[in-house]
Amino acid sequence: MRPADPDDIDARFEALVAQFDEDEIRRMTSAAESAESAESPPGRRRRPAVLMVIAGLVVLVGLVFVLRPDVLERLGIVRPAAGGEDLMISGPVVARPGPVLTPIPDGEEGLFDHGPVPASSTGPFAGTPAVDYADGEQGLAMPAARALGGLTEKEVGQALQRVRRLLSAAHLDPATVRGGRPEEFVRLLHPRQRETFLRRLDDSGPSGTRSWLFSLAPDAAEPVGDVVKVSGETTISERAGGGVTIETDYLFVHPVSRPGAPLIVTRVVEHHRSEFSAYREEGKLIVWLNTDRSALFGANCAPDNGFVHPRFPGDPQGARPSGEPVDPYDRASGVSGGPRCPAALGT
Repeated sequence: MRPADPDDIDARFEALVAQFDEDEIRRMTSAAESAESAESPPGRRRRPAVLMVIAGLVVLVGLVFVLRPDVLERLGIVRPAAGGEDLMISGPVVARPGPVLTPIPDGEEGLFDHGPVPASSTGPFAGTPAVDYADGEQGLAMPAARALGGLTEKEVGQALQRVRRLLSAAHLDPATVRGGRPEEFVRLLHPRQRETFLRRLDDSGPSGTRSWLFSLAPDAAEPVGDVVKVSGETTISERAGGGVTIETDYLFVHPVSRPGAPLIVTRVVEHHRSEFSAYREEGKLIVWLNTDRSALFGANCAPDNGFVHPRFPGDPQGARPSGEPVDPYDRASGVSGGPRCPAALGT
């Protein structure tokens, strides 16, 4: 045996264990039984001796646990935890969200699909750039009106205000977002464009006009709360032939949940770009929607009926978007001619 160095834990351990070898334990047991035989009634002679032996073994195990936990680890009694501390194992272990390992009863499955993340007390936008975006219509900032393209400052201001109201009706109106009839949007359209929009509202494919709106598919998802985060800009320029061209480029961030599961929240990020013309016709101001394009992140495009189908964890693989994932909060990437629901790095 090595000399007992006060700073050498191994040496101290070996010195302590040597004091409790098998001969010593047998000697202590025999002595205890002899002493008890002279003083105790016959029915109770062996119990104190056995208790003394057990107590000695408990002390020995305690010393091993303190000074040499690696011995217990090799025996499978203690398993080192991720953070460096020792973890007593009493059954199967399953990883839960966070750093805690929770024992579960025997017979239960050891791996679980946790699905969407429960809504945080800090709100459904926590941890995303959207937390700093404006709420709803406040994010639909318009440039200052000025006389341009033969229109007066007042007419340009009226055109910008009509564009702002159209964007709000298409992407923020509660009835429209929930998949209902877009009454406010219809009312704001020019009468000739209104007729075309209504005629094709229920069409599938590229001819359908439901895709001009943000409308959740019935029974697919529900809005969470009454706040949609909005960020972007509107630019205005002179239009060839008179009037102005108004271009919009906005992100709308919609928190949604599965029907019947209001605490399980995901987000759909809509990157929307549109172009309007404003001009004077027979003395009246006309505001006309020229183009309307959107990319939806956190959604899938099957079926292609113009409604928004949010994508939740656990959905069938075939419903997931494909292609190189992009940052949905980066407007610089633009709304390309690719799929309406591209893959995202995360919403």
